Amino acid sequence: MKVLVLGCGMMGSVIAMDMAERDGVSDVVVADFDKKKPERLVARLKSEKISGHRIDVKDEQATRKLMKGVDIAVCALPVNLSVFVSKAAVGAGVHLVDLMSGDRPLELDTPARKAGITILVDCGVAPGITNILAGRGANLMDEVDNISIVCGGIPQKPIPPLGYKIVWSTEELINMYCGKVKIVRDGKISEVDAMSGLEQIEFSEIGMLEAFYTDGLSTLLHTMKGRVKNMGEKTARWPGHAQKILAMRDTGFFDTEPVEIHGANVIPREVAVSVLEKTLRLGEEKDLTALRVDVSGRKDGKEVELSFSMMDFFDETHGVTSMARTTGYTAAIVARMVARGEIKERGVIPPEIGVVKVYKKFTSELQERGIRIQENSRIKE
Repeated sequence: MKVLVLGCGMMGSVIAMDMAERDGVSDVVVADFDKKKPERLVARLKSEKISGHRIDVKDEQATRKLMKGVDIAVCALPVNLSVFVSKAAVGAGVHLVDLMSGDRPLELDTPARKAGITILVDCGVAPGITNILAGRGANLMDEVDNISIVCGGIPQKPIPPLGYKIVWSTEELINMYCGKVKIVRDGKISEVDAMSGLEQIEFSEIGMLEAFYTDGLSTLLHTMKGRVKNMGEKTARWPGHAQKILAMRDTGFFDTEPVEIHGANVIPREVAVSVLEKTLRLGEEKDLTALRVDVSGRKDGKEVELSFSMMDFFDETHGVTSMARTTGYTAAIVARMVARGEIKERGVIPPEIGVVKVYKKFTSELQERGIRIQENSRIKE
């Protein structure tokens, strides 16, 4: 199997590492706009299977050329670049697994089918594992009432000033805290304020966290349409984080309209991104990922509650963050499944459709890497 990994950041590095360690993979090509990143990754992984390239994915012809001859491509780039990669995959006739893409490539469903390829979108931890577990729970029910998703990547201990350290994109983090988010209420898609619905949720391994609405349902809004009455996704943080972020947001630090300062127009959100990137970027601290998906409904005329949970910690042996593990390993496992023909659907496929059918094999491979999904059920009397 020949694999192309686009993006050599935190997630792409783990995907490349996992691919290189598999016996069934012969070649791993890693590519990034910054030519130094592939060079550093090749030097660090020290595998004869890996080679590095510079690529601008906005150049569709060049991206197609790089894709030619590989069995599967994995996109670990920012979400705004996903559509360029998806178009190149269709043109090259190469299967693609994308960490974050959501609705953007859905218009490519028909072209992807005609090209005979799979574009499996939103294949990380959230969305990704969360979608798979929601789909798994819904498929085990005759009727679905509620799907509740909670996920958060946080430091193992709350760290001042915000009790949080950034383990992904600072800009995307701030975007997640702003605007409106979509949920399902009484069978209809509704919009609520980001960070509303604040509640306390206890995890047995670490204690109490807080959670609030964010826009993470992604493709579930389409695939669960007409199947679920109520559904929402919340992000988990250490208690007290939301109050501090809301104070910053509501006083204008995340605004996108420019303000004049000493004769210069300044966009507050750009300043916030720059400052928080320096202040909150994860350093020597170790992280964890807490996840819970609860599904309730009816099976064989009985009221049933299903609960899926995952608690994953920083990998001390390999020095890999939990967020990179749970995201990168998920994408790598699913990519090999697509390349081997174990996921057969063609077109733009969400994980709750494509991966649910190979659920046991998927979770077994996660477990081999120390990521365990706990599944519990309860019949209400």
